[in-house]
Amino acid sequence: MMGDLEVAFQEVAATALGLPPFSIKARLEEPPPGAQGAYLALVTGQSSIQIGIASDEAGCQALAKGLLSMTEADPPLAAPELADAFCEIVNIVAGAFKSRVRERLGSLSMGLPIFFHGPAQATEHTAVQVTVVEAGASTAALLLVYPRSHGHG
Repeated sequence: MMGDLEVAFQEVAATALGLPPFSIKARLEEPPPGAQGAYLALVTGQSSIQIGIASDEAGCQALAKGLLSMTEADPPLAAPELADAFCEIVNIVAGAFKSRVRERLGSLSMGLPIFFHGPAQATEHTAVQVTVVEAGASTAALLLVYPRSHGHG
């Protein structure tokens, strides 16, 4: 499923965010430290997964400004506007992801996006997959959090 998330992000990055094609820099099992971003839960009848997008402050500003058709020269977004824009980005990516996995996972309900500071932590019951991507000057981490009892990959 991480490949589906990567493709969904690429689609949104190229269209809604106006970013150049991204390159994959690393695949990890935990996000880089100092990240902030947004998560959104996708729930089926049997399970739940969460997708997320995280970056440092500069990366979050760049992605949010891309969504709002702003340039790097525009002043930084205030914290509430940054959080709202980033939550909208993860919402758009979740919609693209949902359409890619619908045939395999069935009907998925989308939760509300939540803005966060700090990394997702794997637990005994949940695993985390991370793909670090770079598009132009922006670096972001795509996050997939899922139950360990189900094979997601």
